[in-house]
This record gives sequence, structure tokens and C-alpha cells, in this order.
Amino acid sequence: MENLWNEAEADKAITGLDLRAYSSRLIGRDPAMVLHGGGNTSYKGALTDRFGNERQVIWVKASGFDLGTMGIEGFTALDLPALLALAELETLTDGDMVAEVKRARLDPQAAAASIEAIVHALFPAAYVDHSHADGVLTVSNSANGTALLREIYGPRVMILPYVKPGFDLARQMRAALLSPEFAEAEAIILEHHGVFTWGDTARESYDRMVAICARAEDWLSTRVPPLPATPDAATDPVDIARLRGAVSRIAGRAMISRPVPGVPASEIADIARLSRHGTLTPEHVIHNKPFPAVIGEAPEKALEDFAAEYRAYVERGGDKDLIPLPPHPHWALLSDGAVRSFGPTLARARVSADVAAANLRALRLAARLGGWQGLDEADLRALEYWELEQAKLRAQGALPPLAGRVAVVGGCATGIGRAAAEALRDRGAVVVGLDINPAVKDHMDRPGYEGIVVELTDEAKVSAALRQVVNGYGGLDILVSNVGIFRAGANIEVLDDAAWDASLAVNLTSHRKLLKQAVPFLRHGVDPSVVFIGSRNVLAPGAGAAAYSVSKAGLTQLMRVAALELAPEGIRVNAIHPDGVFDTDLWTPEALATSARRYGLTVEQYKARNLMRTEVTSKDVARAVVALADSTFSRTTGAQIPVDGGNDRVI
Repeated sequence: MENLWNEAEADKAITGLDLRAYSSRLIGRDPAMVLHGGGNTSYKGALTDRFGNERQVIWVKASGFDLGTMGIEGFTALDLPALLALAELETLTDGDMVAEVKRARLDPQAAAASIEAIVHALFPAAYVDHSHADGVLTVSNSANGTALLREIYGPRVMILPYVKPGFDLARQMRAALLSPEFAEAEAIILEHHGVFTWGDTARESYDRMVAICARAEDWLSTRVPPLPATPDAATDPVDIARLRGAVSRIAGRAMISRPVPGVPASEIADIARLSRHGTLTPEHVIHNKPFPAVIGEAPEKALEDFAAEYRAYVERGGDKDLIPLPPHPHWALLSDGAVRSFGPTLARARVSADVAAANLRALRLAARLGGWQGLDEADLRALEYWELEQAKLRAQGALPPLAGRVAVVGGCATGIGRAAAEALRDRGAVVVGLDINPAVKDHMDRPGYEGIVVELTDEAKVSAALRQVVNGYGGLDILVSNVGIFRAGANIEVLDDAAWDASLAVNLTSHRKLLKQAVPFLRHGVDPSVVFIGSRNVLAPGAGAAAYSVSKAGLTQLMRVAALELAPEGIRVNAIHPDGVFDTDLWTPEALATSARRYGLTVEQYKARNLMRTEVTSKDVARAVVALADSTFSRTTGAQIPVDGGNDRVI
């Protein structure tokens, strides 16, 4: 484990709180110390209030902030004497503790401080760090973990048994800090939970944290040979989509599924057994439930078994008033060694994936140390259904309408396709764009909104792209097929064969190939929907546009047949016929001016040359796409919807 302290960077800090933020980021950037908002840090100092009184203050990491990225804005200032007074109480309910800590905020609008604020207040040091170090927790959760920790650290590290975070931990820590052993201690390890270090300077506390964590990692490296590398499992993407679809049904909403680095298939049975004995740190139960699903040849049956096991685990708590969480897994072990995570958003699925990866490594190491014994299920259940954690979940609010859904947009580098991709993204969907134009990667340039350069007339490349989408996100729910070309108009008598063939290949055949390759995934999707982008020319063709009009008419007929074929599987298939959409690359200012002059109109008049006398934009078409993809038209298939401002020839 590397010490990341950089004196030149640290010297840029102006205040003690600046240094606190700097060293916190060093801890948060190392996933072996904390994951996704885990861990917390604090700094004690003084400030003068508006009445000229000096006040003793503690700045504590606020709930919801990530140590790896936050600055001083991620700390909440609290009245230190108020917290110390709370620690003197014999009892305090969790709800009352939260209320009292809120009252101690200097800024009543500040974010809620960590639930371990009182614990941080008790340490007689300016800087306090708390991590959930993987190496330390791997040893702690191994067979004879307490004895192994004492062997590694000796008497200068205090080892305390697990108690639930919050006021219970504050009372335990108060007793420990008042004990004679604390005077000689350089760190405190909470079994199954994490590490506390402290110091008069930020560097002293950080150096101690790195040293403690490194000693556990070094010890593990001497006791356990390097874990064998695992080749990527060649799981059939259709099986991934089927599993993700089944998990979504149990969850009652669409779920994103992310790949997790796999394990040798020969280890699956041992990992499945060990995983029933607790998570790496109790916080992980919030992200991933107390155990994963184990998937064999029949995923639906395996998920039913998981749901029954999870319900039984909840019922054993004996709390009749408790409202159980949906009994779906947050991660799963597949028989071929593949591992998948599941979450209602990409962000949540990525958190679950990272947590699963940390647990897998720990379980594999512990198996080689003789076993694994994390917290018992009563402690895990108490934290998973802890009122404070439930409050965090409730505070997250409603998700966007398309959260958890996976969309593919063919032909989206520019124009209508790009607008459709953006509209789907803005409503919460994961969106992948397919286009031969490399520009697709310029604006679709991040996980969950990414572009793939692919020739959509090449079926093998289309198949590979869709397999990539399913492996990355778990399935496919929405397909928007938009790719198209329009060659310069020519009457049939002089129409070039190459122009005809190209129009049919791009405007018709490529759509068939994309749909053909998508159907095996769509049938396992959540409320699956296909939207083809046609043209006003289908119902109102124009002279000199035979190739374009015929190809779009064929596309419409393809849509109608697909609607007939796929309706029994719950897949909706519809078409949108736009016209007069001038905010695309096809319509340059020069082309618009030329066309307007042909009709004796200004450019503005030409753009509104429809019955409603209004301009039609790519965003108007995109809104129609979203309506056909979400629940707005959940009972509609085989429909053709014009987005053209009204055309008398069509009507």
C-alpha cells in the first residue's frame, strides 16, 4: 500500500481544514481503504462567532460526500462541547442522537454530519481518520481473526469487538479512550468494521492509517500466495439479459447489471458457502444485502431460492412492523465464474460491483487462511434495517422515469438520433449510440452515455456492438433505429443503381439487421420498445425521391410485420414519421435558402411550411421517441405517428 502524501501539494493548504480535506482525499482515492462514501474524517479547531466569542469546533465529513473527491465543502462544522456532552449520556436513541447532532451544527442548513460525529469528537487529537481497510477487515473476518490481529499488531493497537455504529460505538469508544492502554496506542481497530487513527497533524494521522493498513496487506501476502488470475468468463450475453430481466421482475423495476471481475469456476461453491457468513464490513450490507445469489442452469429458480432465503433472513428478526426490502440480489455468482452486480441506476450498480469485488477478494483470501466468519446475521440485519440507514434510502427521492432502462440508438451522431439519445439520457436511461460517424464518440463519451463506431450495414459488427452493450449494462429495453441517408433527388428514369442500392441498404436492410440482432435481448427486457424513424415520404412521397421514399415505405412495412411478430412477447414496435426537421446537418444555411427561394418564401416561412405554421425540431421528434419508449404508449404497437406540424397530403 502506497503512501500518497505529497509535501508540495500539502503546502498549498492554507488552513487546517484545507489539510484535512487534502489528506481525506488521499484516503478516499485508495479503494483498498474505503469505497463509495465509506469512511469518515474530522478536524478540530477554533473559530470566532459573530459575537466575538471563540468557539471550539469539530469539522466532520458530511453524509453523502465521497472522501476521494470532496473539498472543505464536504465537512460540517459542529459545536465540539455539545458533542462531548452527548457522549456523557448513558443512553440515547438513534433518532435522538441524529437530532442532537443536527442541533450542534453551526450552520443549520449544512448537510448532516456522519453518524460517527460523537466518536470523532471524543479523540483528543486535531485530526482523526476512519477507514474500512480491506486488508484489516479480511484478517478480522477470517477464522481466529482476533488472534491474528493481535499477532500482526501487538499491544500498540487496541482491538475492540464490534458494536453498531452510532451512539453504541460512541459509548464503547469513550471507555476505550479513558483506558490506560490508549496512552500507548497508535491506532484502534474495530473488529469487522474498520480502523481509527489520529494525530496532531494531518500527516501524522494519515501516515498511521497507511502503516496500519499496509501491515495487514503485507501479512496477507506472506501467508497467502497471489490469487490466480481469472480469465473473463465467456457468458452468453443472452443469458446475462435473461438474468437481469428476471432480477428486474423481482425488484419491481428495471435494473442495470454490471460485470464484476470473475473468479475461477472451481471456487464458486466455496465462495457461495463463505458468503453466507457476513460481509467484509457491515456497511456493505446496505449496498449488497447480506449474501449474493448463486446462479446455475435455471436462473429463475435460483432467484426464487434467493428471494425465499432473503425473506427467511428478514423474518428471523421477528420484527412484525418491519417493511422488507424487495427480495432481489444486488450481486450474483454464475456457475462459469462470472459475477454480476445489479442496481436501479448505473451509479448504484457500479457501487454494488465495487463492493462485490472487494468482498470476493476477501473471501478468496480467507478461504486460503482457513475460513471466514464475519458478523452474524442478527448484526447485519440490525444495520441493513437500521432506522438511520433506511432514512438515507428514503432521502434519495424518486428516480427518473427511465432509470434502470438500457437504450440503443442507431444513427445518433447528429440530428434526430442525437436528440433522441439526449432525451432518453435526460430521463434516466443508460444510452449507447451506434453510428459509422466517429463524431458519435465526441458527445457520447462516458459510461452510461457512450458511443460505439460501427457500420450498421455490417451484421457481424452490429451483433458485436449489441453484445458489448449487454455485457456492460445487462440487457436491452429500448431500440431506436434512426440511421438513414438521402441522396440527391433523381427521377426514376435516370436514377443510378448505386444510389438505389445504397438507400435500400442503409434505410431498410440495416434496420432489419439491427432489429434481428436486438430481438434476443429485447425479449428479456423491461417493457421493451422499438421505435423506427420513418419519413413523411411514406404517406406523401415526392417526385425525384424514389429511392428514399421506397426504402422508408419498406421500413414502415418492416415495422408493421415486427409489431405482429413481437407483440406476443410484449415487445412494442412503432414508427415516427418526421418532416421539415431543419436543425440537422443535412440542412445547411445555403440549402435552406435555396429551398426557400424555390417556393418564394423566406427561410423562416419555409421552416414553418405546415398546417400549424410552426417549426419542427429534432427535439420534437425526440419527445415522441420518449413517449413511445416510456409508459405513455404502453398499450400501443404498430402505430405510425407523424411529427410534421400537419401535412394536408398526409391527413
